[in-house]
Amino acid sequence: MKQRTSVFRARAVLLVLVISLSFLLGVTAASCTVSPTSTTSDGLEDVVITLERTACKGICPVYKVTVTGNGTVIYEGRDFVKTTGRVESSISEEKIKQLISEFNDIDYFSLNDSYTERVITDAPDAITSIILDGKTKTIQHYHGDLNAPEELTELENRIDEIVNSAQWIE
Repeated sequence: MKQRTSVFRARAVLLVLVISLSFLLGVTAASCTVSPTSTTSDGLEDVVITLERTACKGICPVYKVTVTGNGTVIYEGRDFVKTTGRVESSISEEKIKQLISEFNDIDYFSLNDSYTERVITDAPDAITSIILDGKTKTIQHYHGDLNAPEELTELENRIDEIVNSAQWIE
């Protein structure tokens, strides 16, 4: 009976520890959310736009670009790029508004969350996302999916153009 009581107590203590740890991890995760600071006007402070290009079977550039509403551009080069590692830059408020306009022009929030049919193999993915007006949307686009709207590919290219990704890639 004493052994059963000890096992019961050990399980109860373990359960309390697991619940406490879960609570602490939840609190920690909630306090670690990215919240870009800004001095910009027009409610741009909460805007976050990303473009990530993934590997293919060849030598496709692998990198990620993040743009925040205060104009900060964070480039993270991984493979087959001129600049590897993290680089910080900035763009103007006008260019941020231009990016937002590009998303709005293709009605980004109404597009599918993914276009990943493997019709053509060995192509890279482009993953775009935007946080705008409290809404978040991410789209995974496999460049071998022939059903993806051409406007999505154009948006991906426009993001690169507006932030001048070429300076780190080529």
